[in-house]
Amino acid sequence: MNILTFTSLWPNAEQPNFGVFIKHRVAAMARRDDVEVRVVAPVPYFPQMITRSLPLAVLNQVPAHWRRMARLPKQELVAGIATFHPRHLVTPKIGMFFYGGWMARGAWETVRRLHRERRIDLIDAHYVYPDGYAAILMGERLNIPVFLTARGTDINLFSRLPLIRPKIVQALNRATGVIAVSQALKQRMIELGIAAEKIAVIPNGVDREIFHPQNRETARRRLRLNLEDQVILTVGALVPVKGIDRLIDAMAVLAHKEQGSRTKLFVIGEGSEQAALESQISNLKLQDRVFLLGAKPHTELAVWYSAADLFCLTSQREGCPNVIIEAMACGLPIVAADVGDVRELVDQSCGRVVATSLAEDLAAEISAALATNWDRSKIAERGGARSWAEVADEVLRYFVERCSR
Repeated sequence: MNILTFTSLWPNAEQPNFGVFIKHRVAAMARRDDVEVRVVAPVPYFPQMITRSLPLAVLNQVPAHWRRMARLPKQELVAGIATFHPRHLVTPKIGMFFYGGWMARGAWETVRRLHRERRIDLIDAHYVYPDGYAAILMGERLNIPVFLTARGTDINLFSRLPLIRPKIVQALNRATGVIAVSQALKQRMIELGIAAEKIAVIPNGVDREIFHPQNRETARRRLRLNLEDQVILTVGALVPVKGIDRLIDAMAVLAHKEQGSRTKLFVIGEGSEQAALESQISNLKLQDRVFLLGAKPHTELAVWYSAADLFCLTSQREGCPNVIIEAMACGLPIVAADVGDVRELVDQSCGRVVATSLAEDLAAEISAALATNWDRSKIAERGGARSWAEVADEVLRYFVERCSR
């Protein structure tokens, strides 16, 4: 089977930690002897000549994201998979209605050329809009089946936008098949009028070779963490939707109730809210309790999960949050907001689900979780229940079943 994966959520030379959950599923499919995978990962157009010719003082005023996109090669290998980066038009913050069509136009020549070189049997597109919509436009021109995987924001948020909702519904209805990474996402698509029998729920998996329990004391020494501290960890982009500010507010509540500073929060990630979060930490006088660590290599996360006492997720929206699965696979208990499929992942044996966004309630749940004697071996067993190879097999069976109809 010759598969073309089409998604803008794909790691690259400038962003190696971007979209790793998609990379893991695709790489697991590519390891099969009967499957060949190529990836088209379109990126927004930004002229390289500008980044080469502008004075440094002026260039530094260009947002880092656009500079990174300009530096990306047209082709590279990611996890051993041939990856192509066609450029497409994006007008920041305006014109979202046109993004799907613009992405299809930008990627069309690349996709058509790959199809001529070796016939594509199906397109495996991730993120329903604009990526999935663009894939549908190209797949129909080439008479190739297109499968869409819904990831979270594409359905939970974008489907509520009046101009974008019809495009999402069109893409889902015209797709050969649809995969939801959670039952909650499937239900939301059913509410959009998509036939339930067309949607397969296939949650994400975990890389068991990386994410497994390690000795807590050894992990802490490696990271130079105090053995006596209570360590809370969160991993995610520093953007508003991840709700890191709410977690910092909860740390302020804990600090007010606690003598000394044994409970500490470590935040792994980078993003646009970095300066605002630093200011919040300073204003709340939490410099000795809350630490923004920046991005870390994906392979290093397992050490942090093993060293921590608790993982917290305070997002406003999620699909199937892989950070929870990975943390649990390392034996780490969870406190998480009630979003996406969190309740499908977290039960009373492995954590607590918070139904409100109030800092006081979040702090109370964190305190209760820290005081609980968790069976970390059972948590690890639950978190590591599904490997990416098993997920890939399930996805491929679904592809074959839908294409044979």
